[in-house]
Amino acid sequence: MSTKTFEGDLMVKETLSGVSKMALWGIPGYLLAFGLNYGFNDLLHWNVYLSYFLVSVIVTTLNFFIIDMIVFKGDKGKSLKVRILGYLSVVYTSKMGEWLFYSALIWATAFHYLWVQLITTFSFLVYKYFFLKKAFR
Repeated sequence: MSTKTFEGDLMVKETLSGVSKMALWGIPGYLLAFGLNYGFNDLLHWNVYLSYFLVSVIVTTLNFFIIDMIVFKGDKGKSLKVRILGYLSVVYTSKMGEWLFYSALIWATAFHYLWVQLITTFSFLVYKYFFLKKAFR
């Protein structure tokens, strides 16, 4: 086995491990997001587009601490301020794409908004992991 193949396999395993860790530790945020989105839409009867946007902002802010302390722990070569700014730039840029994707799926399909939320979240997970890795390391 060549060194290049071994390094490639190691990189794939590290990426899958990191994405999996981010997804698993993101479950509390996903549950909170589902609960908030359900509450805003079905209980308070808010606009489906506005409620998802607000849910995204709330959960994204809370998820910083999980990402910083658990997913990328031990890599504190960058200051907290730099990590926060990197996190916010990656995640809020992603959230704009997620919101557009979510809105397009709501508009174009008959899927329930909570299914669309789940599809959207997992569709952007790998993208966020790669860019957050760069922001935190």
